[in-house]
Amino acid sequence: MQAAVEIYGGGTYVLPLLLSWSVTLTGGVPCDSFYLTCPYGSGMAEAMERAWRMTLTEGEVSLRATVDEYEIAQDSRGRIMTVSGRGLMALLLDNEAEAVEYDAPLLSELLRNHAAPCGLSWQEPAALRGTARYAVASGSSQWKAISGFTNYFGGFIPRITPGGVLQPFPWKDSGRRRVIGANTPLMELRWREKRYGVYSEVLVVDKVRRTAERVKNSRMDRCGGSCRKVVYTPGRSTATAMRYTGTYQIAESEKGARLLTAVLPGRFLTLPGGVVRMERGDIGISGDFYVEETTLEADDQGRKTTLTMRRLEE
Repeated sequence: MQAAVEIYGGGTYVLPLLLSWSVTLTGGVPCDSFYLTCPYGSGMAEAMERAWRMTLTEGEVSLRATVDEYEIAQDSRGRIMTVSGRGLMALLLDNEAEAVEYDAPLLSELLRNHAAPCGLSWQEPAALRGTARYAVASGSSQWKAISGFTNYFGGFIPRITPGGVLQPFPWKDSGRRRVIGANTPLMELRWREKRYGVYSEVLVVDKVRRTAERVKNSRMDRCGGSCRKVVYTPGRSTATAMRYTGTYQIAESEKGARLLTAVLPGRFLTLPGGVVRMERGDIGISGDFYVEETTLEADDQGRKTTLTMRRLEE
């Protein structure tokens, strides 16, 4: 892995051979991130004081990211520098939007007003227009301004490439599959299902109209789960908006509830948004799994890849 520091105002400084590194890719929130260590020389001081972005490459771009923190230390290993940062999604999360109200806007308008000022580029967006007024609340991040719109009017959350380019359109299954079978080397395999805190039902109440919408979680119903949340809306909400609120609350409570983690030796690169086919009937785990997070790591002990996945149908 090669790490190049982009200097604010122009210029690039390539770091020496890395002693260890870790790149975690999510394609969304929480952000992609990196952590690395390398030998430190006095000539690096000026470059690091003006470090702006970090590009990690291994044949192709593994991650383009902000430089959030660096530290120089001297110990038994000599002079060592550590650097960490987050993918460019951080620019949308770290910057607050002004309160604004749109009248049936296009997604392209949201991108121009909330992504472009942060320096982000994007691929061709979905042809999505709001069917009603859309308000960005005071204190919202630029990310919330965009993702709130796409989630409400389009039912999807935008993604970002490792290179930092937004993908403002729904995810589509490419049909490609990496296979983890009986003969695939595995260092570790874990399946976890968490039920605590997952809502089995959300009751959305409009106090002004004195109406309510009940949204149930069918998966929790099937296993006898009982965890109800009551949400009060400010008033005069439509039935569609109330059901959306309930569905959103259930989806948020289910995040990370059912996860499969596979740790493989070496490089097994499947980016978030890819699909892995598990063929491990010997331990009762099979089917297609959507990759939520990929972590690539290397140190003096060797390399490994960690995939965190959920069932594709979920």
